[in-house]
Amino acid sequence: MKLLKGRGFKHSGIFALLLFIIILIVLVLVFSQQILSNISKLSSSANLIALLVAIIFPLILLIVILYNIINLIRERTQKKPGVHLKIKLVLFFALIAFLASGPQALLSINFIKSSINFWLKAGIGDALRGGLSISLDYYQSKVDNLKMFNKSRAIPMLFNGITKNPDSVWENIRNINPEISFVQIYNDEGNEVFFRGDKNGKLKDFAAVHNRTGILPKVEKQDISILRSIGKHTIDGKTYTVIAGIILPAYFNKNASNLTNSLETFNQLNKYNRLFIYAVSIFYFLFTLPILLLVILLSFILTDELLRPIVDLENATRRVAEGDFSFRILSRSEDELAILISSFNKMIGELSTSREKLVHAEKIAAWQDIAQRLAHEIRNPLTPIKLSAQRILKKYKSNPEDLKNILENSVTAIVNEVDNLDKLLKEFREFAKLPNPHPVMVNVKEVVEEIAGMFRSLGESITIETNGISDKITVKADPAQIKQIFSNLFRNAIQSIDESMRTQGVISVIADIVKKEDIQYCRIQIRDNGSGIDEEYKDKIFNPYFTTKKQGTGLGLSIVERIVFDHNGHIWFESKKGVGTTFFIDLPHGEING
Repeated sequence: MKLLKGRGFKHSGIFALLLFIIILIVLVLVFSQQILSNISKLSSSANLIALLVAIIFPLILLIVILYNIINLIRERTQKKPGVHLKIKLVLFFALIAFLASGPQALLSINFIKSSINFWLKAGIGDALRGGLSISLDYYQSKVDNLKMFNKSRAIPMLFNGITKNPDSVWENIRNINPEISFVQIYNDEGNEVFFRGDKNGKLKDFAAVHNRTGILPKVEKQDISILRSIGKHTIDGKTYTVIAGIILPAYFNKNASNLTNSLETFNQLNKYNRLFIYAVSIFYFLFTLPILLLVILLSFILTDELLRPIVDLENATRRVAEGDFSFRILSRSEDELAILISSFNKMIGELSTSREKLVHAEKIAAWQDIAQRLAHEIRNPLTPIKLSAQRILKKYKSNPEDLKNILENSVTAIVNEVDNLDKLLKEFREFAKLPNPHPVMVNVKEVVEEIAGMFRSLGESITIETNGISDKITVKADPAQIKQIFSNLFRNAIQSIDESMRTQGVISVIADIVKKEDIQYCRIQIRDNGSGIDEEYKDKIFNPYFTTKKQGTGLGLSIVERIVFDHNGHIWFESKKGVGTTFFIDLPHGEING
């Protein structure tokens, strides 16, 4: 039986392609975010990588799509089944993809353009510049405050008594200038004599700054910024180094830096507004093009899978119309097309069975007519021939001197031929009058063992193996006719084994339960290691009166075939010259005992 594999949908391949599309969308989002975040950096490596990916990957997809288009044109030239419908479906899917992506692309680009214009015209630049100006003014005010504090002539008086009553001194400082966060004083020997305020501003390395005066560089410490001013002052007749400082609020420096960067980006966007929109549009096109191409490629795959069962049905229908009923279509899907394929296979099976039964019935009818005519034509001269032969033999015995050396052999040959003719007529009558079967439940192993025992009792030295048959397998069959099947097949198998090799001859019988469509069958295999069947005879061995044996009538396998068909079964064989022959018989399966 030949099979057309209607594979249904390749779910794994389609799911893999859809997963690839999802991954590509994620990559597009990541790359687009990276590009937007680096749009002000003209030498960004991320933009270069994204651009290369956006160009190379669509080229690969275009090559694959062009390959599929060339195949489609080749199939159209060759007029393969379903090619016109395939072209229509591919164009339909491609059109849907363009109609879905085109308006979306225009809407997205227009939205980006409108958003950018809105941002640039909404006073954001003025707000950023104002915020930055405020932060700079605030910072400068703190610096000016420190400068004025360390230059004040009131410091000697303010710090009078720093060793005796330091807390009172710090309180006076806070009252005069509340913005001062800390004050640190060193004597001429570089020893700290006074510190009050926020400990975060305490200077640990005085040696690095003891020769300096004025505003010290700003110091970043964790989330704060520290401003310090240093000055030399005479207090109570001694020279001291006074360090005053202000701690700016948390994240002041970070926020100021953000304002500066945002204003710089805003200025670039404002300057290259039109160029930026063009760049975004190009990147949008380059990143969405692969998705569009993948959708078109997916349309080719879906079209192939949609049309495959239809094309298989068309091919199978054409083969059946040409007279080949052996084709079947396999489908792994469970959709409506699978139901259609199953119905088609069932219909072809029924047509094949009906056709075989019709051919077999015609063959039987023809040979019945032949058998009846042969019986009528041959039986008439049988009696005179036999009587004449017996009369000659009797005459010879009464006068042996006349024809002793010639007549006895001739007459014996005549009698033997008459017996052979009579045997032939009997088998033809059996073939023509084979009764309809009367099926009952028959245990397969019991029948095989009975026939095998009969051949063993005749002294056949060939081994007959029945271990491959379960004791529980039964078939619904006519007991006498099922025995005739095994008897004829065993006889053929024994005759196929050379007499010098009989002791090594093996006939093995195996029975299994198989399911064909919705019916269970018992499949019986009769295998021998005989000489096999010649290729030129394989299509003739079931024909009535065909035989390659000198003593054969050519009706044994014809009778077997008819019995199998009468039981709604099927018989076929496999043979290899010099290796052996295996006959397969499918009979409707009965109930399983136990």
